[in-house]
Amino acid sequence: MLRFIEKGVRRGISQCCNRYAIANNKYMSNFNSDDEIKYLMYLDANNLYGYAMSKYLPLKDFVWSDNNLTEQDILNVSEESDVGYILEVDLEYSSDLHDKHSDFPLAAENKPPPNCKEPRLLTTLGPKT
Repeated sequence: MLRFIEKGVRRGISQCCNRYAIANNKYMSNFNSDDEIKYLMYLDANNLYGYAMSKYLPLKDFVWSDNNLTEQDILNVSEESDVGYILEVDLEYSSDLHDKHSDFPLAAENKPPPNCKEPRLLTTLGPKT
């Protein structure tokens, strides 16, 4: 069970998606209503570990479950419940989400990139296993 949980540890992601961008919105002096509306945002998210550690966390009594959980079972678990789940899933990244998620794909994986032996945290649009 410990190895199962360790395998799921992801750590942090650091990336720069675009090096150059131009805002186009009603707050800009050169706003062009014919062009796509664009807002720029810079995020510097710090202390994510500290934030997670301040939340309700599991402490003991871990057990493997052979219950056939439904989506509703999982979604109905309160953030302060005495019961929680760690799930291992296989995911298909639907091609209709590729354009929308290309800058920051969800479900990062620890695996070696091409031509590298050391695993890295990779954000890709491929199947997640």
